[in-house]
Amino acid sequence: MKKTIVEFIITLLILIMSLTIGGYVLHLLIERKGDIFGRSAQTSSTSKSKTASATSTQADDYTGTMWIGDSRFVGMDKAVDITSTDRNFLVAKVGQGLPWFKNTALTSVKKIRSKNSALKTWRYVICLGVNDLKDMDNYIEEYKTLTSGDSSIELILVSVNPVKDYPSISNTQIESFNEKLKDACDENGWYYIDTYTTLMDQGYKTTDGLHYDNDTYKIIYQGILDGLSDYESQKQKS
Repeated sequence: MKKTIVEFIITLLILIMSLTIGGYVLHLLIERKGDIFGRSAQTSSTSKSKTASATSTQADDYTGTMWIGDSRFVGMDKAVDITSTDRNFLVAKVGQGLPWFKNTALTSVKKIRSKNSALKTWRYVICLGVNDLKDMDNYIEEYKTLTSGDSSIELILVSVNPVKDYPSISNTQIESFNEKLKDACDENGWYYIDTYTTLMDQGYKTTDGLHYDNDTYKIIYQGILDGLSDYESQKQKS
């Protein structure tokens, strides 16, 4: 009998202690707005500020990014999965150049845009030309037509990247193409991203002289992302 009374008293004391501790924790949660560890409001504010700063150069929720290119964009997509990021779309095909861009790619782009009508501004990230370097002047004219007909387009042109011992294309030809491309960007208010120089400085590996290994594609992709970040930063300052 005595043993039963003692066990009852011990159980009762444990219950009282549990209720007391639970009440104290509940009080802390209410007092500190859910932060049981008591971190100050100043620390929380600083954290939010850092997050806002880190994302301040990204495109807003009403901007889509259209990646348009040839086999090199096809290969880069396999390495990094371009469209895994929200509001990023890919239109690319192996072995193509200006005729495909004018007659096929822009039709695909139009369809994508119609399905995403909530996006009001479109960044066209274009990397074409390695298959038809001789058409540089025609590319420029097509880009002029494209941007003059649609004010929602922000044209971002990526340099043609280098080859390595490829029989029909030389880096000298590519550099000449890129120089004209950059000049056209300066003259028309387009944005130029120079990944060619990045690869020449850091080094690059090809699988066949023209296309790259995954590590090189990742370097190119990061270079383009950095360029887009710089582009958004410049827009905010202007």
